Amino acid sequence: MRENYGILLVDDEPAYRAIVSALLRSLPIDIDHAADRAAALRSLAVRRYDLILVDIELGRDDGREVAAVLRGADCPILAFTGLHPAEGERYFTDHGFDGWIAKPFEGRTLVAAVCRWLGDGVPSTEAPAEGGQLSALLGADGAASMIGRLHANLAEAVAQIDGGADARPIGHRMGGLAGTLGFPTLSAAWLSLQDDRAAWPTVRALTIEAIARAQGSAPD
Repeated sequence: MRENYGILLVDDEPAYRAIVSALLRSLPIDIDHAADRAAALRSLAVRRYDLILVDIELGRDDGREVAAVLRGADCPILAFTGLHPAEGERYFTDHGFDGWIAKPFEGRTLVAAVCRWLGDGVPSTEAPAEGGQLSALLGADGAASMIGRLHANLAEAVAQIDGGADARPIGHRMGGLAGTLGFPTLSAAWLSLQDDRAAWPTVRALTIEAIARAQGSAPD
């Protein structure tokens, strides 16, 4: 296996840099971020990438046009977007992409897709387990109780934001709590809401996935 693979994430929402980096942190992957076409081209001028993820709506840039100018990178380019056309993935392959990762996404979906596109050199794995250090500090029962309270707080926070509450203070509070308890992916996701409310669908999906995994059930 190679020591590291390079991924270029072209997305003008900073939240996704933190979320994607946290989800892929256990894999031998370096992630660079570009917010627009110009930044993406600058990145390509100094590094070879193994995979490129491109959002469709990039402020003044159209991700479909950006993907076209990045074709010289000689690696797969995936649409990374909340756009859900009726044609599904075929819409994106017809517009020059190799595939599609839809937003919002669950952690395991993103990890599996990245591993698949990077090839046999990267072992397919689940999203990294988190919170393990609590057992060492509190014992199994104490850790389970603490994590249960975290998940209850997260579920309440989801309900509050779904009901129209301001996501920024809730994101700050829940991100800090999740980080303190050793859940870096959830922490990064919730903290991102302080600056980027648009990431809420993905933050919500990751949270529901984490709660469902802890309960031993599939997320709704």
